[in-house]
Order: sequence, then C-alpha cells, then structure tokens
Amino acid sequence: MFRIGIDVDGTDTTVVAAGQRPATAWPSLERSIARAATQDYLHLVTQMLGKLRLALAAPLPGWSHASLALTPRGLTTRSLPAENGSVEATLDLVDSVIRVSSSDGQIRTVELVPGRPVAEIWSGFRGALGDLGIDVDLPDKPQERADVTPFSEDRRGRTYDGALAAGWFALLTELNAMFDEFRSPFFGRSNVGFWWGGFDLSVVLFNGRHATPRAGSNYILRYDHDAEHLSFGFWPGDDDHEAMFFAYVVPEPIECAQYPIDIKTAGWAPAMGEWVMSYRAALEAPDPAADVRQFMERVLGAARDLAGWDLESLTYVAPPRGSR
Repeated sequence: MFRIGIDVDGTDTTVVAAGQRPATAWPSLERSIARAATQDYLHLVTQMLGKLRLALAAPLPGWSHASLALTPRGLTTRSLPAENGSVEATLDLVDSVIRVSSSDGQIRTVELVPGRPVAEIWSGFRGALGDLGIDVDLPDKPQERADVTPFSEDRRGRTYDGALAAGWFALLTELNAMFDEFRSPFFGRSNVGFWWGGFDLSVVLFNGRHATPRAGSNYILRYDHDAEHLSFGFWPGDDDHEAMFFAYVVPEPIECAQYPIDIKTAGWAPAMGEWVMSYRAALEAPDPAADVRQFMERVLGAARDLAGWDLESLTYVAPPRGSR
C-alpha cells in the first residue's frame, strides 16, 4: 500500500522526515479579535496575488495553476509569463511587503504595515505592475467570502499582528513539507498549493481518470470535479468554524460515513461531504503530526476501498535523495 515516507521518534514528539527536519510547535489558533483581523487582512492580500496567478498562468486541470506556493518568507505566484519576459509577486511576511519582480531585474514593493486599507494595497499592487510594464486585467473583487467589497472601495481601517501571522505561517511551512512527503511516492499527477479563495493549504492527488461534475455545479466545481482526485488539507477556520484538517474524494464514494477511519479526533461530516479532524483536538494528542499523517493514510485507504483506486499502480519507488 502507498504509505507516507515519514518516521516518528517514539521517545518524544519530534517529527523526523527524510533530511532530519525537526517539527516546530504548532500554534493554538484560538479565535480572537486580533487573529480574525490578521487572517482577514492576509486573506484579501493573498487574493490579489492569486488573481495575478489566475490571469497569467497556463490553465491546468483541477485549477492547479491557480494556487500559490510557499517560500521561506511567505507566499508566491511563482514566475508568470508576461510581455517581454516574466513577473513574480510574493507576499513577504518577514518584511511585511508585497514584492513584485520582473525578469528585467526591476523590483517594486508595496508596504502592508501599519495595517493599510485594502484599497491602498490594491492601488499600490496595480501600480507596481504598471511600473514594470505588466498590462493585465485583474478582477476588482474578492471571492469565496461573505464580504465581497471591491478591493478599490475597501477603505476600512485594518489591524495586523505580525506575530500571529508568523505563527500561522510556521504551521503552514511544516504542513507543506508533510504534504510534499505524502505525495512523493505517488506516480500520478499531484499538487501542493495554497488556495487563496478558501485560505487553505492542501495536497491533491489525481488518479488519471475523468469524472462527471454533479448537475448544477458552479463554474469552479465544473472544472474541479471533472477529474477523479483525493484532496487533503488544512483550513484555519473562521468566526463560525474552528480550524480543521479535511479530506474528501471526488466523486464522493458511497459508504463514506461507515468507513473505519479509526482516529478518535476524526470523522465524517455529512453536511460538508468530507472527513474532518479538529485542529484543537489534534493538538491535545501526544503527537499531533503523527495523527495527521495517520489521517492521510486512512483517507487514502478509503480511496482504494470505496472508490477503486489502484494504489499499487499509482506508487513508484523514488530515487534516494541526493542521488543522480
């Protein structure tokens, strides 16, 4: 069976992956006014980067081209094709700026602190692109949010706590490495990305088979559910929902609710059509990271047992690290 290539030192809670990467302490993510304000601010800023990525990247199945990627300092669009070269926009959480770079060596920055109104950030971002000769039409409206006030009209005062942002990003950094390890032996197409619409990080595995979206699916789902896949991810929650890990298989197999995940902190959520694991409950476990890895394996087993995934043919023996 396809398995996660991570070992756990049973003497403590240190996660040891290939390369001996140690785990960091996970933040509590308890909701507060400061955390909610910081998350909302970052959500809107990452949407600006995401819209640039969506506008310039070559389309890929499952919207894989739309996601952002992690850097050691924040999030990036990665290099994007532009007239006479390429452009990249990054959210630098260390310097608290958006940095826009072009392949001709020019760089422009947009300051994020002290909590500037979203309209100022948007104007600065569009101006930076214009200064670099990047002519691109970006929709002036956030998405997948209850509040869809256009960026250019959002002049509300903002607060931003850099320490809370750093804790959240440290968690993303560890989970990003864990998700990358999880997909390493998978022979099919896969993606690890930060989804700026929902503000979640996930790893997606595709088995190579087409799927038919459900009748009535919206624009996004029509191009997301047209391929069989498994998604496992982390979402930091909002004012109405606590932070959680989530997983689902497309198309949704029957008997998901009865499948034995066998993890006390995880279970099937019928209203969501997903398996979920409470982040808070996971933190109370002796080794939260081990529970998350076990959750990923159990859901992959569900894809095999309920959806007929041939995991043997979807597994390959990776070359040793550093070999050539």
